[in-house]
Amino acid sequence: ETMTTAHDTTDDATAQPTSYCKKHIPAETWTKIEAGAFRKLVKHLQDRNGAVQNMDLMTIGGFCRNCLAKWLVVEARKMSDTINDDDDDNINLKEALDAMGYDDAAVEVYGCAYSEWKKLHQKKATDEQMQRFNDSSDIHAKHDKTLLKTRLSEKPAPVDNSKLPVLTPVCLKPASNNASVNSQPASLLSDVCCQDVDAVVASSSTDVAQSNDNTNKALQQSSSTLSGYQAPPPPTGGLDLKIGILTVSDRASKNEYTTGDLSGPAVEQALKYNVGVLNGNGSGVAISCAVAKKSIVPDDVDEIGEVLKIWSGKGSQSASCNLIFTTGGTGFAPRDVTPEATLAILDCECQGLMSWVSNECTVEQPLATLSRGTAGICGNSIIVNLPGNPVGVSQVMNLLFPLLVHAVKDMST
Repeated sequence: ETMTTAHDTTDDATAQPTSYCKKHIPAETWTKIEAGAFRKLVKHLQDRNGAVQNMDLMTIGGFCRNCLAKWLVVEARKMSDTINDDDDDNINLKEALDAMGYDDAAVEVYGCAYSEWKKLHQKKATDEQMQRFNDSSDIHAKHDKTLLKTRLSEKPAPVDNSKLPVLTPVCLKPASNNASVNSQPASLLSDVCCQDVDAVVASSSTDVAQSNDNTNKALQQSSSTLSGYQAPPPPTGGLDLKIGILTVSDRASKNEYTTGDLSGPAVEQALKYNVGVLNGNGSGVAISCAVAKKSIVPDDVDEIGEVLKIWSGKGSQSASCNLIFTTGGTGFAPRDVTPEATLAILDCECQGLMSWVSNECTVEQPLATLSRGTAGICGNSIIVNLPGNPVGVSQVMNLLFPLLVHAVKDMST
């Protein structure tokens, strides 16, 4: 109980609750545990070379095998910095750490040279994979290129490895007798996982049916699963909703997606689901909902604004919609201009509504706060900016729709 470790010296200002194990396991032992877990992760990925692509790892987790190799190099740099130049006992170690580069680290992670791994296992990305990859750029790991450069112009003379065991590269294609060390496991599950992910991976195809399934699952997660929020009861009496759905996307407007537009249909699904919930709660509410207008425009301020003004009846025209949803273009990319286009034509902005939605959604998805969507009144309509991700559309709609029906009701009285 009197044992002290490096984990006990944390500054009080940043101290975190210390578990019994963390308190009683020496720092050196804890580091070995962490290193063992890292080696297990590397082995897990090596066993699934062909089944798990780097691009999908980046999309889901923000890192890939290359990141693991680069982090190895960074740790080597940090360790080298702890060794003094005049430390004769460790000069060879310091030189080896400084000589370590990405290529060396990649062999440890991939089990062979990265160029060889690419030839054997890297697959050409589909349009859908590229879209998901680009949409997830906010979570991608960033690396300092200066740290990744080797610090020695020439590597020290190699040591005698003749007595070391010969290791078989693990990234070779399976042999014809299926005895290769790289034969893929029967399951993508790790040896400690309790969740069957085979169905999840197998269903990551680009067809629309899967997107709809994901959207339905998101819809079926009640808003109360976020921060305890409970939707208000619907307004009394009848309500006739005339909906406009505007997809904002350069690529969708050019029909470049093999699946077609997915976010617009996700809005329709969410509408159908939420109207059904409100009409089926036994309160006698009768809400009718019809999609009066649908369109797809590129990420252009003028084109977005022109459609919204026409649909909302701003000016001399009569409104064809009393509730308009845009989807897409709410992020931080240079072409994400939907909020600016919307704000330019709003008569009255409702800042609190989208701020509250962002706060609620971050409970489940921290990156939700990066959506810059706005909402407000334009002409005879309410306009709301939704994200472009179909699942995100569903989550936001579950929160917003029970409130928006009250807003539309107020505007019609």
